[in-house]
Amino acid sequence: MKRERFEQRLFRIFAQAGYSPIRILTVTPEEMVEIPGITVPNIRAVLCVQSKILAEKNTVKKGQLIRELLKEAEQNE
Repeated sequence: MKRERFEQRLFRIFAQAGYSPIRILTVTPEEMVEIPGITVPNIRAVLCVQSKILAEKNTVKKGQLIRELLKEAEQNE
């Protein structure tokens, strides 16, 4: 059996919990704790991704990016 890549597993866990992949950027730690099958390393990875994406120096650009991604996710659902 082929091993699942870490990122693929993380996306699969979120999808099984009913979250779109883009929600990884906005999900809170409190919400992640409630997701079945998520582990502490998964939560740490999500928080790391969130901090890197949200550390964008231009906050207007960052806000527009998140708004566009959420709008696209809502349209796809």
